[in-house]
Amino acid sequence: MLSLTRRSAIAAACGATLALSLSGPALSQDTDVTGPVILTVTGNLAAPTRQAYSEADDKFFGYQDVDFDMAAQFDVGKLMGLELHTVKADFPKGGQVYSFEGPLLADVLKAAGADGKTITVQALDGYAVEADVADLVDAGAVVALSRDGQPFAIGDYGPTQIVFPRAERADLADMSDDNWVWSIYHINVK
Repeated sequence: MLSLTRRSAIAAACGATLALSLSGPALSQDTDVTGPVILTVTGNLAAPTRQAYSEADDKFFGYQDVDFDMAAQFDVGKLMGLELHTVKADFPKGGQVYSFEGPLLADVLKAAGADGKTITVQALDGYAVEADVADLVDAGAVVALSRDGQPFAIGDYGPTQIVFPRAERADLADMSDDNWVWSIYHINVK
């Protein structure tokens, strides 16, 4: 016969397991993240790969006032593992046309299990743009990792930049640079 103490411990463990299973989606066991994380997606996610914001460990997120319950993390390898697209774009607007390469924003959001109408794209310097997901996806938004074959780096436009195929699509010819966020590290989905 189980002792009252042991039964209590088993009941507590079962209760904790049930509470965790009801608290939201489980962390994905297949994170494919082996290198430094360069992009974190937070908000309404079905496929998180990391736990909540930690004041003790997430100093940069804290500095930027970014708080989250769960997130999906991407390193270069995981982003490169998504289907890559090459688009031609002038950036800044009216400038030289470059070839940018990276996964579609839609594919990054899908990999994170993101479900929402708007996203906030945030750069390392704190610059942030809130935009309608459908508008960005319809415009062919790419999470670029390189320009003319050269990987982005911290200090230029990296680690990632949102770009659009402005040089390839007449309907984007008048698009401003407002949503062309560079040095992005965080996307929040609402």
